Amino acid sequence: MRADEKNKTAHLGFLTALGDLRHGVIGGFLVLNMTGRPAEFHCTSPVRPNRAQEILYGETLKSFVYGEQIAPALVGRAKLELAAVLTNDPNMLSAIGLLNVPLGIVLRHVPDVLSREEDIPNRQSDQKVLLKSDGCDVVVGAVSSSDSRGSQYGCDSGNFEGLFFRESLDVLPFVPGVDYTRWRETICGKNRLALPTQFSNESSGKISFDECVSRITPFLKSIDSVEPFERIRLAVEEAQKSN
Repeated sequence: MRADEKNKTAHLGFLTALGDLRHGVIGGFLVLNMTGRPAEFHCTSPVRPNRAQEILYGETLKSFVYGEQIAPALVGRAKLELAAVLTNDPNMLSAIGLLNVPLGIVLRHVPDVLSREEDIPNRQSDQKVLLKSDGCDVVVGAVSSSDSRGSQYGCDSGNFEGLFFRESLDVLPFVPGVDYTRWRETICGKNRLALPTQFSNESSGKISFDECVSRITPFLKSIDSVEPFERIRLAVEEAQKSN
């Protein structure tokens, strides 16, 4: 592959949502380069379904709001070409047929598969990151997991239990339109992911599971696939404070 072709897919997206349907769901989308530095950041205003939608969509409401409203809107704003998009929320997976890029889910760290110490990303607790959020600059403070501030979204910094991670495909909740029997798990360093056996759409054609993994693996040599979701949470909080 030529250098210019590599650069076109030299970015990996991380997609999540914070809040709840009652008070409003805020979607966040962080695009990182291969060194783990931010290239783009986008977030939505709080999304609240109306009463008619609550009644008509019933149990499928959450996957509709997350996967069919928030996910395509955020990924569609990306100016850079993406190798793939990872989410930590199963409800986002209903977007898979609406995106032009492979979508996978981060499950959990794998305690028994530890990287060498020098392979673990170096996190500086006082690092400041300047992100662009739909026309306004968002300055994110500490991005380290050592930050002990609580969160209005139900997740304590440094404790990823509130970020919807699951152990394996077997325990993921039902999501309309997602057939988990056609998904496979893979382990990249300390990262356990699940991806469809084949991703396809009109613009990108068919992309196999192995090709998706090969696209993602170079990023996970320097990026912890869990940590970016904490960055998104902190960035959304900062954006909310400035509004």
